[in-house]
Amino acid sequence: DTGKELGEFTISFHHIICKGLPGVGVSANSHGSIDSIPCGTSISARISGTLETVELQHQEYIKLKEHSLTKKTVMKKELDGYIMTREVTKGESVKSEAMNFSLADMKGFVSEASNLVLMRIMARRNHVPDNMVFLAFDTEMQLSTSTYLNLGPKMQTIGKSEVEVRSIQRTIHSEVNSPMSWQCSFLPDGHLTSRVQVGSPITMKLQQLPHIRETDVIDPKPVFEKKPLDWEEDMQLYFKFIDRTEELKAEYSSYIRHHPELKCIMADFLEFLLLRKPQDVVTFAAEYFLSFSAFQAEQSPFLSSNKKSPFRET
Repeated sequence: DTGKELGEFTISFHHIICKGLPGVGVSANSHGSIDSIPCGTSISARISGTLETVELQHQEYIKLKEHSLTKKTVMKKELDGYIMTREVTKGESVKSEAMNFSLADMKGFVSEASNLVLMRIMARRNHVPDNMVFLAFDTEMQLSTSTYLNLGPKMQTIGKSEVEVRSIQRTIHSEVNSPMSWQCSFLPDGHLTSRVQVGSPITMKLQQLPHIRETDVIDPKPVFEKKPLDWEEDMQLYFKFIDRTEELKAEYSSYIRHHPELKCIMADFLEFLLLRKPQDVVTFAAEYFLSFSAFQAEQSPFLSSNKKSPFRET
């Protein structure tokens, strides 16, 4: 209420892959000093696309003169439910406990990290559904109902600018303690501008307007008219053709020089071809070169002159 700066509060969201599906990583940190007593809270969580809390770490601390107090909570979703461990360190004394919750018990549960994502979505859509009730943990880690209320638009001064913000109130209705409410305000794009717990003198406010990145306008892909390609008229393609032709001729000539038996085989084939003068030259060639195949089955040394050819129709 005095306008004195006590600390800082930061929130960040980033896209993640959660169990093979798109999700949100949430990180929130609050650190400061109240009445010269350092205190803070940090939240790190992995949230699924349906706002289910897959994993969460929540830590709070207060550093008093005589001793410090630290509360650390870790929650993880398993196949059959949630496992939560809580460790409270007071000075040198450490107390820990583990709790299990079934999936049925946690149906409709919204953690502190999921709440940040949910309120951002409602602010961007500018719509808070009526009679929306979820589950949440109170200060004693007991499951309680939580509700949301649309407080409507209001004007807020951020830096040197006065802008319109959208306000939403979240209330946790504890069965043991009195209800606790938080009021948060957002810019139309979902940026958090202020957060205050009802009844607390401390208010978290945005110091300056964020830079809004404009969406890039993608120019349409240019369409080029297809033109017929005449490689003989294109000097570059023509010389590439000439160079490749000479290269192939050199390779073929080198191969023939290194395999002189090739000329003998071709000479024998042509001589046999001219002697027989077959009508079907292709089939004749296939039968002739079959004897040179490495995959030919072993034949009897007693060949038959009227043996059926595999290349001729029966």
